Amino acid sequence: MRFIFMSEGETAPGHTHEYRYRELIDEVLLAEQVGFDAFGTSEQHVAIGTATTSAPEVLYPYMMALTSRIRFMHLVTLLPTRINHALRVAERLATEDILSNGRVELGVGRGNTTLALRAFEVSPTENKAQMIEGLEVIRRALHNDVFSFVGEHYKIPPRGLVPKAIQAPYPPISMATGSPDSVRMAGELGVGAIVGGFYLGFDFVENMLGIYDEALAGATHTYPVQAEKLVAVGGGMHCAETRDEAVTWARHLSETVALSTDAYQRLSKLSSDYAYMGAVKDVDFSDERYMIEDSTGFIVGDPDDCVAQVQRFADAGADALVMRIDGLPHKELMKSIELFGKYVIPKFKNPRAVVRTPDAILGDIRTARPAHYAELEAFEAEAADKQATEIPTHVGDAR
Repeated sequence: MRFIFMSEGETAPGHTHEYRYRELIDEVLLAEQVGFDAFGTSEQHVAIGTATTSAPEVLYPYMMALTSRIRFMHLVTLLPTRINHALRVAERLATEDILSNGRVELGVGRGNTTLALRAFEVSPTENKAQMIEGLEVIRRALHNDVFSFVGEHYKIPPRGLVPKAIQAPYPPISMATGSPDSVRMAGELGVGAIVGGFYLGFDFVENMLGIYDEALAGATHTYPVQAEKLVAVGGGMHCAETRDEAVTWARHLSETVALSTDAYQRLSKLSSDYAYMGAVKDVDFSDERYMIEDSTGFIVGDPDDCVAQVQRFADAGADALVMRIDGLPHKELMKSIELFGKYVIPKFKNPRAVVRTPDAILGDIRTARPAHYAELEAFEAEAADKQATEIPTHVGDAR
């Protein structure tokens, strides 16, 4: 299981983006220290209230210079042609790969807010096709020394990417997937799938991951396979010293959830490609127990609660969790990152290294005693039988 810390630099009214970015840097440095595998942020343009990270490709190199282990994942880079030309994305990715010494990954998507799509004059009926073509351009550029492409949205003559990435075969690539059709496509393409649960529950997520596995196994792949099942915990992860404290803080995330799900409903009415997002209308967001325990949108509680909730995702088949840790005061976010890193991640990364209570160890010792004594008794009996059947050897008289 990989653990990916995701933040969008959400900035509270009355604060400044400058100060929030300084806090975010401290959060990433702590996440590296306590064992998170990667940090990622979305590319959100002209957002209101929930995100400030419009230029991850600028933010990441600064953080890369301050870190040595943690990876950086674009969650996600938008591929409508009016927002990002795919060839520019490939160039930036290769540059980041060099600067990070091979610690960058790419997630791609088509956009999930009308605010951004309308600001860049992107048609919600065309951006899916643009994303698919853009992904192909990126993979060709990274994989082939000389590449070209002819399609509806891109027509690129034979060219060679400069600079070249250093990860082999190239930095890992994943695709945002919210519907059965899109997760099937990710499997067929042999890229990772970032599954958004849309608060629809574990059955929905498990079904999506099963579709991915089936599609991945049944496809013939042109490029090296980079398979990974990433589940986005988009409501938020908050780990606190007690369950009550964690739940109290998690209630502050309700406004962010409301803003994001309202965007889903708006998009679902604009294009059949986004119709699946309309399913959120059937979710009872006022049901706190469901939201925190069963929606797949949250991991909330004390460390033991968080371990149990992560285990549910592991049992569902997830290879990685993309956990939004944002939207709360910096002090609380730092505490949550530290507690999760110290007490939750080791249970999945190196469980034998986790120190157990004396009572637990004594319990295992008592349980093991009967088998030990039975083995000891069998050993002694075998030794006695062997001694009884041995022929005594005597020194004979010289004659």
